[in-house]
Amino acid sequence: IRQDILLEVNVGGEESKSGFAPEEVLPTLDKISQFPNIRVKGLMTIPPISQKNGDNVKFFQKIYNISVDIIALLGDNGMAKYLSMGMSDDFDIAIEEGANLVRVGTALFGKRYYNI
Repeated sequence: IRQDILLEVNVGGEESKSGFAPEEVLPTLDKISQFPNIRVKGLMTIPPISQKNGDNVKFFQKIYNISVDIIALLGDNGMAKYLSMGMSDDFDIAIEEGANLVRVGTALFGKRYYNI
């Protein structure tokens, strides 16, 4: 059995989010390559909440550039096939910046409300 995964990248360096720091992605890929049952298929990120539309472009560009670096290093072997970034509020910008997976649950199902 082989599990396909996306590496989560904490592009904004936020303590409230998990994921690898951008500079950890390539060394982590090297370590993961030693596990034959795990196959990294790309990267995913959730950038910091932006105050205005377009503020996240720099974060999307940074993750896109990392994915380009992966392809340059490893070749286009399908490893960096997916780039998941963008959510209901900014998916259009994420697509412009190279995303090919977006998460649009709020746009489809509405805002979630939590009873706390």
